[in-house]
Amino acid sequence: MERNRPPRRCGCCGQESQYLRDFRVRDDIVGWRIEVFEAALYRCPACGHFDFFEREEDREARLQEAQRAQERRTYIESLPDYFCPRCRRMGKSEQCPSCGTTCLPAQKSPEPEEAPVPEPVRPEKKKKRRWLGRDPDKPDWEG
Repeated sequence: MERNRPPRRCGCCGQESQYLRDFRVRDDIVGWRIEVFEAALYRCPACGHFDFFEREEDREARLQEAQRAQERRTYIESLPDYFCPRCRRMGKSEQCPSCGTTCLPAQKSPEPEEAPVPEPVRPEKKKKRRWLGRDPDKPDWEG
């Protein structure tokens, strides 16, 4: 419990708050699961407001744990998929966790090639019927 932690800003008045001590916080709002963690307790000398801040050690440990969890997730996603012929489940293990049967490597179906998209059909313009054998490509006034 260090006394020389850096001062923080008060959440109420904005003045510098001074570190008092680490404080054990118990959170039993989550139902049956009780979480206990430590926070740094700060007090503002100007207004008397108390603030709890996450300790630097705990924050660094939480960030490292999140990084390790991401690495584990990436590793598990890189494992090949297996198919259980008995219960017809897909998984990452050679043994089915449900029935204990030896699973077969899943064969990835080839990606279906996309068919070329046909161009939209444009309706043909109706040609005017001409009288007396006139040239159909000329306008009416040219005769």
